[in-house]
Amino acid sequence: MTDDVLAQQRQLYGEPIGELVRRIGATLELTQGAVARVIGMSPAMLSQLVSGQRTKIGNPLVLGRFQALNELAATVVAGPRPSEDELSARLDAIASSDATLTSTVAPETRVPESVRRLLRAVASGRELEAAAAAVAEVAPGVAEVLRAYGTGSAEEANAHYRGIAHLLR
Repeated sequence: MTDDVLAQQRQLYGEPIGELVRRIGATLELTQGAVARVIGMSPAMLSQLVSGQRTKIGNPLVLGRFQALNELAATVVAGPRPSEDELSARLDAIASSDATLTSTVAPETRVPESVRRLLRAVASGRELEAAAAAVAEVAPGVAEVLRAYGTGSAEEANAHYRGIAHLLR
C-alpha cells in the first residue's frame, strides 16, 4: 500500500479503508467478505481497496451503505450491543437500502478519532506518555486524556469520550 493511497483514503474517509473495514468487522463480528456483501460490493473489489490497490469507493450507493455500516458499528461501540436478531435486521436493512450520503459518522466516534489523530500528529507515543507522567500529579484529568487519546486504542478513546460526553453538553 502506498503512502499516497493511504493519504487519499484518509482525506476521503477519515482513515484508510483497511482500518475502517477491520474495525467494522471486529465490532459487528463480520468477515471482510460479509462486509462486502452488506455494502453491495464484490469481495475482490473490497480486497483491492483494503490492500491499497484502489483508492476510493466509486459507487455512491455502495459508499452510502458503507457509511451506514460504519455508523452502525459506532452505535454498537457506544453500547449497549443490540441483540443478534436486531443486529441481523439492521444489517439486512443496510444491505437492501438505497442509501444516500446525508450524514457523517456519529460524534461519539468522530471526536475521539480527531483528538487521537491530532495528538499523534504532534508527538510520538513516548512523548505523549512522558507528558502524561509529567502532568499527572498536577492535572490528572489531562494525563488521562493524553493516555486515552494519545497512546490508547480507539476503543479506549471512545470509552473515555462516552464517559465524559455528558460534561460537554
